[in-house]
Order: sequence, then C-alpha cells, then structure tokens
Amino acid sequence: MTPFESAVLLTVRGTYIPDSLEAMRILHNSTAGSEQGIAAARSLGDLSHNVYSPSLRSTQAGAKTGELLFIDWWDSPKGIMDFFSNPQVQQQGGKLFSKRDATLWMPARGSSSYHLYAPKAHTERYLGLIRGAVKAPEQALGVFAAVDTKAQRDARRRGLISHELFMKLNAPGESSPPELLGLDLWSDFVGMTEHYADSTHMAGLGDAIAGQPQASVWEQANGHWSEW
Repeated sequence: MTPFESAVLLTVRGTYIPDSLEAMRILHNSTAGSEQGIAAARSLGDLSHNVYSPSLRSTQAGAKTGELLFIDWWDSPKGIMDFFSNPQVQQQGGKLFSKRDATLWMPARGSSSYHLYAPKAHTERYLGLIRGAVKAPEQALGVFAAVDTKAQRDARRRGLISHELFMKLNAPGESSPPELLGLDLWSDFVGMTEHYADSTHMAGLGDAIAGQPQASVWEQANGHWSEW
C-alpha cells in the first residue's frame, strides 16, 4: 500500500460564530490557519486544507449565509484523532463554529472517480457536493459509473475538473448506515449550473441514494484564507 492509499477526506460544514465572513476569515487565519496551527496539523498528517463558502448566486446552493465548508486530506485516520484530541485544538474549534458536522470519508474503491487538468485561463473554482445514505454501496457506485460514463464529455465541456466518490468512515462503535459523498470540482459556474439542471444526465442518480440526498454548491471563500 502506498502512503496515499491510506489517506482519508475530512469535511467540516458548520455555522460560524463571528458576525461576518471577513471576521471568520481573520479568526481562522489566527487559529487553525496560523503558522503554528498549520505546522501542528501537518506534523500529524494534514496534507491539504481548503475553505469554501456557499455559492449563493446558484439556485442549487443548498447552503446559506453563515455557513462554511472545510475540506482536508489527511494521510491517515489516526492523525486526525490525535489532532482533534488536543484540548487547544478543541478550544480553537469552539471559537469558530456554533454548530458543525465533521465527517470522515474514505475513497470509494472501484468508483468512477477521475481528475483532469484545468485549462490555464479557467481560474475560478466551484464545488458541487451530494451526500446521502445508500442501501448497497456496490449498487450505488454502479449507478454513478453508468451515469458518469454517459455524462463525462458534456461535463468536461461545461468545466468539470474532477469527480470523486467517497464512503463514510464510521467511528469505532458507530453503526450508522452506509453513506456516500460525491464531490465535483468545476472551473465554470455557468457550465456547472447547466449540467446540474440537465435531467438527461442527472435523473439517473436518484437510484443511487436512499431517501432525499443533501446537495449543495460552494465556491472559494472571498479574501485570503490560510490554505495548504
């Protein structure tokens, strides 16, 4: 097993405490995003950290003002547990969010995930997220694979950079049903919006999710955020 094959994705979606996105940015950069905070996270295996805010101009936003999304790649689940068991980290987190959902995901083995290079002129980044419980992971991944194969040419034409699927990694002792996460990274807002409204490609995904999925659209948060 290569080092990255053991990597896991951490998503943290929450309602921030500061009274504005700019105030949240300043607080974030002085705590989790400070030089000391970054060094501590990296020392335990935090490979990357990105910040997104709701794309409120989208009719498909699925999120509201006051929310924020962190996405981190860690090289192992143990590093995350060690990091967040630190009392100082817990104290800092309590200053950032009034409520939050932190979930750990592992790449869905055998899924239709792929990554493409972004054209130089397309510098904007948007994130499409879908999340929901599944009855049978293998069946759900098969549905996504069939839809993705048919849609990938149109998706790329509309600005898709990457498409990734994950399965929830339950905490020890947790017995919640299997849950799937889909993440799409886009370089074109109009193209993304067009694609998600295209029932020719999107309708089939309903067979993969049990119940009502959580769908949301995000964009890179305004201002200079400490990311790595």
